[in-house]
Amino acid sequence: MTIAKIIPYIIILLLCSCQSKQKEKIEFVIPEPSHLEKILQKGTLDISIFYNTTDYYVYQGVTRGFHYELAQDFANYLGVKLKIIEVNHNIDTAIQHLQDKQYDLLTMSVSQTLALKKQLGFSHAFFQTAKVLVQNVKNPPIKNIAALDEKEVFISKNASNSYKRRLTKIQDSLGIEIYIMEVNFGSNEDLMYLVENGTIDYMLIDENIANASRFSMKNIDYSFKLQDSIAVSWATNPENELLIIEINNWLKQIKKNGKFNYLYKRYFNNHKSVPSNTSKHAILQKGTISVYDHLLKKEAQRIAYDWKLLAAIIFTESNFNPEAESIVGASGLMQIIPETAKQFSVSNYIQADSNIYVGASYLQYLDKYLTKHVPDSTERIKFVLASYNAGPGHILDAIRLAQKHEKDPQIWKGNVDYYLRHKNMPQYYQDPLAKNGYCDGSQAYSYVERVLETYTNYKNIK
Repeated sequence: MTIAKIIPYIIILLLCSCQSKQKEKIEFVIPEPSHLEKILQKGTLDISIFYNTTDYYVYQGVTRGFHYELAQDFANYLGVKLKIIEVNHNIDTAIQHLQDKQYDLLTMSVSQTLALKKQLGFSHAFFQTAKVLVQNVKNPPIKNIAALDEKEVFISKNASNSYKRRLTKIQDSLGIEIYIMEVNFGSNEDLMYLVENGTIDYMLIDENIANASRFSMKNIDYSFKLQDSIAVSWATNPENELLIIEINNWLKQIKKNGKFNYLYKRYFNNHKSVPSNTSKHAILQKGTISVYDHLLKKEAQRIAYDWKLLAAIIFTESNFNPEAESIVGASGLMQIIPETAKQFSVSNYIQADSNIYVGASYLQYLDKYLTKHVPDSTERIKFVLASYNAGPGHILDAIRLAQKHEKDPQIWKGNVDYYLRHKNMPQYYQDPLAKNGYCDGSQAYSYVERVLETYTNYKNIK
């Protein structure tokens, strides 16, 4: 066969080869980001937590709690902000909402039962705890399981159903009848308080929670265990493997450096965390933030504000110290300056009631002043807080700058806040629209963030 005759066949083979290679071309698929990557991208760790005297609570205006402080530390470890999406009082609801992806993590003591291991992904154990029978010391003590026959044992419907399963298993194995009294109010600690004051005789609770309450509840005995110790840890959805790995790495770190042991002792073994001659549980039940709550409620009603927002402002301004003074001459709980007090015809503005009156009146004035610029009341509160800290003139400058640069002048986050934070840069504070000149806007921005975070925590108080 001559070359001239072979060439057409060669061309056909090459064309077929090219088509084959085109068909075999590999398409690159960008994988879906992991849940951990999504957390880092959004910049927040979204959690669910229990409100009680060990996990998360507000006491004397300060947000505290074993799991709350650990969650804050873990969020810092990841380089993101902590965001409490839900304060839950029912473990089953919390698990359901986790599975619905309403938040990233359950930062509460979740027992690693066989049933829950099929539903959730667990970190390494934080600690181990047993289920104990809480009894009043004034009654004849129960020391063996069979003595529970025909006794009423209370459990909270809001707690893990592992309590009910344990009592049911005891009944079936011993052939006795325990009257399992499920109540749907409050928490485990609410029931323990009823044992303390003799309203009920027995209830079931985790040993470490009972141990934490022993200094203020002198009438309880929790020495009788109904189950051996079981591992307790945080939980997330099982597919969030990278998040679980990071929790474990962080947990290993804080156990090694002693931070974990310090927090555990502080909340579960340290009687100094409990006020003398009183029950922290009873105080928390009243929803008390400070000794000035009655004044805050009065003034908040006058200006149609939430009194807990006033409390959050005072905590951020003065930490509830009525004698607080700043280097710029601001005084008292709400850090009032003489010019503001004069504006509302108040001379003795150092006294707590007068100080709060002036502060509340100034907030009301700012709110009305900014209404035409920011009609939405929910959005406006951020502008009001920034104005309370830096003065309304600088906030109006930031609004004008936002509008000039085609940002939304009625939205704080990512719009007006940007120009306030950068009002220490010549290109902004020297702009003719910036009529009030230079401002350290980052301070005012941080102030707004702190007040709103504190307010969120205060709103979770019962």
